[in-house]
Amino acid sequence: MLEKQKYFLHPGYIFVSKKPYIIHTVLGSCISVCIWDSKLKFGGMNHYIHPYPFNNERNTQFGTVSIPHMIKLLVNMGGNTTNFKTHIVGGATSSQMQNSLIGKNNITVAEKILKENSIDIITFDTGGDMGRKVIFDNETGEIVIYKVNNIRECDWNENNKNLNNR
Repeated sequence: MLEKQKYFLHPGYIFVSKKPYIIHTVLGSCISVCIWDSKLKFGGMNHYIHPYPFNNERNTQFGTVSIPHMIKLLVNMGGNTTNFKTHIVGGATSSQMQNSLIGKNNITVAEKILKENSIDIITFDTGGDMGRKVIFDNETGEIVIYKVNNIRECDWNENNKNLNNR
């Protein structure tokens, strides 16, 4: 069996592929929506920072831009929204953040857009006060979520041996 390629997803980006990948990221108040086409066995993940654009910016760091764009990318690759299964992860609240509503608003945006597009949500692991490490297999649709009290600098390292060997 061939080992799947790994991809570390940075904040504000989307990664979709028909090839099998293990996609991973680290979240605080940010959200990752993982979408998997259950019939064609491919999908992708986003990692957005804010729910809404500032000054009408069209940038994937914003949920209202990122989620519809990822859906469009997957449909353009042959996916069908009726076969899409999604995981919504993240949206933690931290006392260190200036705006404690960012996480909650990020969650609301993801849920609203997926419901408007009639896309099934199968995992909803959001809120709370813990950061999350997320590992998504875009071929099987499986997800692993590690909750952490403190996100360390090494959690962001895409060459982190512990994360990549799971």
